[in-house]
Amino acid sequence: MRKKIITLLSCLFLLTSAMPTYAQFGGLRGLAKGLKQKAKTTVKEKAEEVKEENVGNVGNIGSVTSNVAAATRPPLVWPMSGGTYKDMDMRSFLFGIVNANVSDEELATMRDQCFARYRSNVPIYSNYESGSDQAQAENQNFLRFLYEMRTIVTMNISNVRVSRDGGIDGSDAYYLVTKDGGAGIGVFATQKDGRFQFVLKDGTGTYLNAEELATAQKAAQRMRKFQQLTYGLKDFLKEDPSNYDVNLAVMYNLCGMYANAVEKACEGNTPENIERKPRPAAGSLHASMKAKALAVAKADDPEVVDVIITSSQWDVKTNALGIPVNRNIYGYYIYKDEMGLQCYSRMWTEDYQGGKYGPLRKGGVGVGSPFYIK
Repeated sequence: MRKKIITLLSCLFLLTSAMPTYAQFGGLRGLAKGLKQKAKTTVKEKAEEVKEENVGNVGNIGSVTSNVAAATRPPLVWPMSGGTYKDMDMRSFLFGIVNANVSDEELATMRDQCFARYRSNVPIYSNYESGSDQAQAENQNFLRFLYEMRTIVTMNISNVRVSRDGGIDGSDAYYLVTKDGGAGIGVFATQKDGRFQFVLKDGTGTYLNAEELATAQKAAQRMRKFQQLTYGLKDFLKEDPSNYDVNLAVMYNLCGMYANAVEKACEGNTPENIERKPRPAAGSLHASMKAKALAVAKADDPEVVDVIITSSQWDVKTNALGIPVNRNIYGYYIYKDEMGLQCYSRMWTEDYQGGKYGPLRKGGVGVGSPFYIK
């Protein structure tokens, strides 16, 4: 028992000696308080350092953001930069798009990149962000590109309505702008007798020779290329109502209509479509001027086989003072091919040379379409 008591007392002594006295406990409490205060001070100092560092780096953060935005923006495509494609500007490219040998896939990529770049530019200038002037200029360049295209489409789709025995009244006509420079060959593809065929402006059926047919096919190919460039354009324009233009929005459909009409007319291009007109009546100057006029015509084009002068008097042109400048007569060059005789409108001119007129020379080309005669 005594041994147990001694053991218990020993344990109590050890436990008591291990516990701090009141003075010691107060010292520990002061140390903890001091450490806590120092920790607060350290945290505050670090917070101030971080704050100052962040304030100093605001410009850098903006710069990084701008750099990231610039790096992730869609690429700048030549129609938006004001640049060229294989040394061709906008208009030259659009007229020569078939000869440019640009693939449909490349055109689709070009279109999608333009759409994407345009979209990325809108919030930049709408929010007056850095680079807003450049972003707006790029979008305006793209709209100009679209309007250049629209000009060519308008040239092709003339919406000429002709009435000839009720055959094509109310049908749209598609004028053939066939050359890279935009010149036409003076015929239309339109519905007649339930099918598309080539006709003159007055609705007279005609036939295209091999060279003319090739240029007609090129005109249709151009519209197919334009379809690649305008696919989805209507929905794209709706995204920016401030620049929405219905004339641009319908281009895809118009290009398809034109291409379909010309392609079908090319398929049905046969000599049976020719409607021959009466031979133009000769004017009173024909007999006296034919020999000279024919010589001038053959010098201009050896393939001319005959001429017809339809004028009965000279058309004198004067300057502002009433002094003659030249005088003209009008008529036709006549060619012969496997289909027969074909008339092309022409003019002959004599220049005034102080009291008299000089020798007859080639004048301008008439505005009428060529036609076959009986």
